[in-house]
Amino acid sequence: MRVLVAVVGLGYPLLVYAGLLVFEPRVLVAIAGGLLLARGASGWRAWNRRDVRRVMMPVSLVAAVLAVAAILNDGRAFLFVPALVNGALLIGFGRSLVRGPSMIETYARLRHPEMPASRAPYLRTLTGMWCVVFAVNLTISLLLALYGTLEAWTLYNGILAYALIGSLLAAERVYRYWRFRGYHGDLLDPLFRRVFPPPAAGGPR
Repeated sequence: MRVLVAVVGLGYPLLVYAGLLVFEPRVLVAIAGGLLLARGASGWRAWNRRDVRRVMMPVSLVAAVLAVAAILNDGRAFLFVPALVNGALLIGFGRSLVRGPSMIETYARLRHPEMPASRAPYLRTLTGMWCVVFAVNLTISLLLALYGTLEAWTLYNGILAYALIGSLLAAERVYRYWRFRGYHGDLLDPLFRRVFPPPAAGGPR
């Protein structure tokens, strides 16, 4: 079920495009609602209060979209989901910049608890960069949902947005290896260790 939900999430724009060509919006609402209910039923026993609080906002947003689409029988309601997702990510990452630690630092320390404190400013800047990315995606997705064609909306949200994010992730990974020369057993470490040799023992990290 988790794999199915992940596939639907990643392929959402293409699935909406294909679905709206074949079904009326209320049928898509029924399918999406059934999938969400199945996911919730399969995992609710393992959730704690923190998990419930964390999923309340995205679940509420999705429920609102489904309700509007069902009431109006208008498929355009589905087009606002990517903008809502980027808005939620922008709020989450932005709040971490205010309250600290930054979102990227939190994620990084889950994998590498031994990471030196000197990395915090870089990770904070990186979190700010992703806030800009989410803001750009939010703006473009919202404008396409309001004024664009279904084809243009699908092209951007289903292909171009992923290409942008993938390019940024790859560029940041290369820059991080070049700047810090830190290797922690990741899959690409052997390759980049040859390209960017680690500093001598006792040197800066």
